[in-house]
Amino acid sequence: MGSTKDLNQPEVFAEALVHATLMKDREKLAAWLAEDDKVTEHPFWNWYAYFADRLIDMAPSPEMGFQSHPKRSIPAPKIGRNDPCPCQSGKKFKQCHINQEESVGWKLGSPTPAIRAMAVSRIIQVSPVEVLDQVPQDKASDIALTEMATAYHAAERLQEALDIIKKVLDGDREDPHILWDYWIARYAEWLVEADKASEGEQFLMDEYDTPRQVQAWQVAQKLAAYYIDQGDTENAETWVDTALEGNSENPFNHYLKGLLLHSVENWEEAEQAYTRAQELSENFREEEKAYMTSLVGESLTLVKNRQPLNEEEAAQEEN
Repeated sequence: MGSTKDLNQPEVFAEALVHATLMKDREKLAAWLAEDDKVTEHPFWNWYAYFADRLIDMAPSPEMGFQSHPKRSIPAPKIGRNDPCPCQSGKKFKQCHINQEESVGWKLGSPTPAIRAMAVSRIIQVSPVEVLDQVPQDKASDIALTEMATAYHAAERLQEALDIIKKVLDGDREDPHILWDYWIARYAEWLVEADKASEGEQFLMDEYDTPRQVQAWQVAQKLAAYYIDQGDTENAETWVDTALEGNSENPFNHYLKGLLLHSVENWEEAEQAYTRAQELSENFREEEKAYMTSLVGESLTLVKNRQPLNEEEAAQEEN
């Protein structure tokens, strides 16, 4: 038996659902599962085909709003008592999973919400916007809609992206796989990008007054960033301090404090704030830490050299 993909691994399971959506061909999908181009000649061909069929049935379908197709009743394949066990233990089937012979599904359960979210995200990321235009948005989940909004924004279809995110943010916000504070920030940023800065400001104020699925300090953080971008140092200071009071261990709050101090050329205190942000980012996961290190590092280099935040931008304009 070949080295079949381990569908017990969430990331592999999500990848399998993506392949099932894009391929829609049981033989190609079975070959991918088995890592064997001649899978139809494999003694476990029926086993691979069984799981390929099940994956195709469970795959998120764009034409259904990235929901699954209706499930069919697919009989599990038979495995001989003396055949190698499909779990790849190296034992004969009779010495391993023989008691589950009638339900080979022990190898492939229904995808968890987290696996489905991963799969939907990947499918949308590789789909052209022409495909996304055909998706019935009333059937799509919030995770699908946010990914679609990102795709539309990247395609410079800003108003459509804004309309989608507004719909999501106005909803129940119950999906635990969505970083709601991230989308609050993106919506406000995109409103500014659409020359609707005052609307973005009011949106953030409303969010701060009645936060849903976010902490008040997280919205204060977004307000601080908004006012820093607008060059309003007085309001920025108020909201930076509010964010820090809410969570003094969040490195991004200290980074914003550094940006504010940097913008008024308070070099020493700006350097202290950036340094504190770097220290606290050590507690982050590797990917997040790398992002914060890059973000803070550039500003820290400027402030150590007593260069304003727009120094690099000004140099580019001169050239």
